[in-house]
Amino acid sequence: MNDVIDGACLTHGGLPARWRLRSVFLATAVAVSVFAPGASKADVTLYAGSGPVPSVKAYVRVDAGVRLDANVDLSQYNGHTGSTTLLQAGGNDWGTSMFGVYGSSQLTPDLTGVYKIESGFNATNGKFNSSTNSIFNRRAYVGLSNPTFGTVTFGKDLFIDNDVYNFDPMIQENMSTSTLVYGRNWQGASDMVEYRSPDWSGLQIGAQASFGNGDTFASTKVSNMYGVSAEYDISKLSIYGIYDEIQNSSGQYTNIYTASREAIAGAKLDLNPVTAYAGFEQLSAPQGSKARGGTAISNPGASYSPYPAVYATSAYMAWVGAAVQVTPALVLRGAWFHTSINEHGGSANLVTGGGEYSLSPNVLLYTTVGEVMNSGAADFSADIYAPPAAPGHSQFSGFSGVSIKF
Repeated sequence: MNDVIDGACLTHGGLPARWRLRSVFLATAVAVSVFAPGASKADVTLYAGSGPVPSVKAYVRVDAGVRLDANVDLSQYNGHTGSTTLLQAGGNDWGTSMFGVYGSSQLTPDLTGVYKIESGFNATNGKFNSSTNSIFNRRAYVGLSNPTFGTVTFGKDLFIDNDVYNFDPMIQENMSTSTLVYGRNWQGASDMVEYRSPDWSGLQIGAQASFGNGDTFASTKVSNMYGVSAEYDISKLSIYGIYDEIQNSSGQYTNIYTASREAIAGAKLDLNPVTAYAGFEQLSAPQGSKARGGTAISNPGASYSPYPAVYATSAYMAWVGAAVQVTPALVLRGAWFHTSINEHGGSANLVTGGGEYSLSPNVLLYTTVGEVMNSGAADFSADIYAPPAAPGHSQFSGFSGVSIKF
């Protein structure tokens, strides 16, 4: 996830300038990818623990670089007219910067106490990834784990729809499964209880409920945010299913991207060194129409909304992609995503690709480029939180940087 950081504003008068900048960025990206797989874990054990006395392990990851966004619609960016190309500092485009502490306590041979606290932040400005600037904005939970029955945790965690990471060919970067659903599938869950099963002959299940979720009204609702997840592994094939619901404070489904029902299905096939991915996501907001009190959908990267509002009640997204482990240090990945929105919301295609090169077990270089092709009223950004192109127009984006974990 990424906060938009104002940087150099490179205004162009026509297509040639945009393509020149695109060529420069692509050349730089290729150089980074070729001469430089996911970040290796490098956790530090602060205390090994002793029986019921919990262990303490810590980790830090810092991610930063640069980002280029072409064909930015100025009417949505700063209220002016025309278009521009932006070269900006990039934080959290490939993955969020974060730090955390976790550990476990062996209570009996079959019962373990577990805990974890984790904070995401933007390395470009030092701010936490939270509208309230809260410190533990990703995880803060405790629980109990049994090897036969599974693990139950209480507190704050990523919402269960983040399990889409497991079959996202672009590993939930800012150009990934999250882009064409405005981040609907990478939410956080506070005040939650979560269950995760062990591996039962290839089957793993999970369930999560977030109580309240900002609901200040007296009601009989058990939860405003809940979901289930399942994975089944058969040899080299993994099959996934996720269903969840997020309600607004009145218990309604009024926006396909912020208060809706979500169903996701997908698969991953490991054909070492190639891994293939496919998935489908359906969003539904029965009260999303204007007549039923719905809220208009909006691009999170836009600062202004000069175009006619769209009130949608459903949308779907489909994708296919692959990752190739070229060498032990280099992984390349690419994907195609398509979405369509009802109520004249338009459609979009996102084609993206990139790679990571590990300079060491703890340091990697990354580059991702992509182009979103909007039609109709759709105005998706190629990079999820970047300022968008005008509705119905295409946009090229790319980011490149360094991720260090220790």
